[in-house]
Amino acid sequence: MSSFILTMCQDPDHKSCATTQFNLKYHYYESYQTNTSQVAGAYIFRPTNKTINSSLSYSTPQSASIYQGKNLLHIHIVGSNVITDIRIYKDLANGIEMQTFVNSISIADKQGKDVIMIVEVPSIHNDKTFYTDSMGMEMQKRILNHRSTWPLIVVQPVAGNYYPIQSQILIQDTKTNESLT
Repeated sequence: MSSFILTMCQDPDHKSCATTQFNLKYHYYESYQTNTSQVAGAYIFRPTNKTINSSLSYSTPQSASIYQGKNLLHIHIVGSNVITDIRIYKDLANGIEMQTFVNSISIADKQGKDVIMIVEVPSIHNDKTFYTDSMGMEMQKRILNHRSTWPLIVVQPVAGNYYPIQSQILIQDTKTNESLT
């Protein structure tokens, strides 16, 4: 796991600055592949029994380069199998852009893998609530282990809370409104 501390300032005098720490990890789940039951596939996230409750480490960030310009802060993170670029614009209203490139995933072990990126922000207490995009149309409210239209019985906690992200995810602190998109 790599930990980063970002300080973002809105004014040139650095009087109104915000500091946020976040942790970045790259993991994977082994895909369920058997002839006797529902297998994992393009639209079905189903981890093996080995990874049903927790993921395995896929890539560790090894180096980070920071490029500061007049209107942009660019962080380039290189891992053993992954490269991530984070762009923070001077006008914070544009948000933070994060783009990740995953190298070829080895299939030498004949095991399918679902690679994930985990971003943890310890300062944000979101009460298990977050928002994901809906094919770029609108943000959908998500609550861990909860469905608003029926009583959910959690059988597979990872698969039941797995939401593929098309363009953005938002977490927001319930008290301070600090958010990360």
